[in-house]
Amino acid sequence: MKHSVPDLFSQTTPADAASASGISHRQSVATPLFAQHGLWSDGQAALAEDAPEPRGATTAPLAAPLHAACHGVVVTRFGPAMVWLDVQGRLLRLDFHLEHELQRAVLSGSRRDDAAIATVARQLREYESGERRAFNLPLAAHGTDFQQQVWAALCRIPYGETMSYGELALALGKPGAARAVGRANATNPIALIVPCHRVLGADGSLTGYAGGLPLKAALLRFEQENTVPGLFGGQGAGDL
Repeated sequence: MKHSVPDLFSQTTPADAASASGISHRQSVATPLFAQHGLWSDGQAALAEDAPEPRGATTAPLAAPLHAACHGVVVTRFGPAMVWLDVQGRLLRLDFHLEHELQRAVLSGSRRDDAAIATVARQLREYESGERRAFNLPLAAHGTDFQQQVWAALCRIPYGETMSYGELALALGKPGAARAVGRANATNPIALIVPCHRVLGADGSLTGYAGGLPLKAALLRFEQENTVPGLFGGQGAGDL
């Protein structure tokens, strides 16, 4: 199902936060992608499937993601993002709340290594420039079996298309589990690459998004405006 996207995002991007944080990273314009299934590692649950809905700001200490080996910063047209990798170079986390993530890195003593995240940065640039529609990155987000089922399902929503939480629950064979799917969606630690922004309310509204509704609207609009039916045939340039 495809919904129209409310115009909540101005043409000015939040990339100014990069200079405010002292980041000197090459900014680029990327293209569409659509992440692939089957890349999740097993891991301990961060939240149980029946955990209550998050309310307000988290009070958890700012620790590095479990098994994080290093982090780096990549500047995108949607704003600077922090990337976290494990010792095997797999993607643990991608978050656009840069100041918060920089604090996390400082408090946890994490090592910054922008060279280590070069592949992630390259694929993001290709996404922004329209050269690829499917990310090809090893993912290692930690979560419950149910969360990982939802996150893998998110990766199967085609670029430029959207689903409702109810439709996603139905696709998982769990009709009536829309709220649980919503909670799992909200705990997705890998923004954009695991496209939780492609899930909308039942009426097509932009419901809550960890990165903020303006960012969600910007991502959806970018993908819909750069979708040409039949041009790519579901394949990204990086997969050819």
